[in-house]
Amino acid sequence: MSFKENTDIVFEHYEKKIYDQKQLLEISRALNSTLDYKYLIDAILNICLAQLQTLHAAMYLEPEIDLGLFKLEPQSIKGFELSTEEQNYEVKIDSPLIHYFEEKPKAITMDQILQMDSLKSIPDITYLRKMGAEILVPLNAKGKVNGLLVLGDKMTSEEFLEDEKEFMTTLANLAGIAVDNARLYELATVDMMTGLKIHHYFQTKLKEEMERCRKKGTKLCLLFTDVDHFKSFNDTYGHQAGDVVLIEVAKQLINAGQRHHIPARYGGEEFCLVMPGASEEEAMAKGEEIRKAVESMVVKNPNDGSDLKVTLSVGVSSFRPTDRNNKDLIERADKALYQAKHSGRNRTICYKD
Repeated sequence: MSFKENTDIVFEHYEKKIYDQKQLLEISRALNSTLDYKYLIDAILNICLAQLQTLHAAMYLEPEIDLGLFKLEPQSIKGFELSTEEQNYEVKIDSPLIHYFEEKPKAITMDQILQMDSLKSIPDITYLRKMGAEILVPLNAKGKVNGLLVLGDKMTSEEFLEDEKEFMTTLANLAGIAVDNARLYELATVDMMTGLKIHHYFQTKLKEEMERCRKKGTKLCLLFTDVDHFKSFNDTYGHQAGDVVLIEVAKQLINAGQRHHIPARYGGEEFCLVMPGASEEEAMAKGEEIRKAVESMVVKNPNDGSDLKVTLSVGVSSFRPTDRNNKDLIERADKALYQAKHSGRNRTICYKD
């Protein structure tokens, strides 16, 4: 090899290093620009797919703090075709695989793992191989493994290069910190039973959206929902059954609310949905969508397994430039809900003067 050819290779190597560092800087900015937990997971997986040119990526995370295990979440799987049993597989935090990554927190290929007597035969590796994993990368935050990236083979079927493994290790460290921050933020702002945003978060975001309406002339609607005859339901079936109903109703709000809508728990069985940019017609349609979803759902009684059904009343109000504060908009939604309850229940009503 000539001196010029050797020099070109060295320059090409350093250009690649500089490019990778720039990429990591941009990725770091992107990951730290959001505290939306689900959006963050999706962003990390998409970055992995693009950077490694693979069609398969998944992320094992701790469902709850101090639970002692990692699990896949539905939104943390890309490309892998897994059965329900496979999706529910748990990687214990005290497993040999996680202990290994605690000592050596860097990306490793499945071929490398299969050369290690201490790891090659453990259940986690057997399962991950069956799943189609080709490279594993630990997520790290505060010196502790807080997740695991699982990636499939390249579309080109080429081996993973050392530079790629170094890149993924650095990316996983950035991702681990971002995920940790997002999880802490979620714990501080989410009602853990229903998965809805808490009352204080709702009031804060509603105020922000109302200010945006005043400045930019945009639209804003608010939905208030209430489970019909919920007190009687609790008295008849017990609070455990009541909690199951609240969880299932909350899921309908979360599913119906698009990414820019804010589902929250106002108090007790009263839930709400803040809808930035929505007209009254759109809010009414969304209210009906949620109401019908609740009407058609069947909830299993935790006490005896019997089928239980409930209905929902919905009140809708829209922002007015004359609104002084949150209270004005909330009061109109509450009055519309009151009207829905007292005109037969299981209906959606929009506030009118």
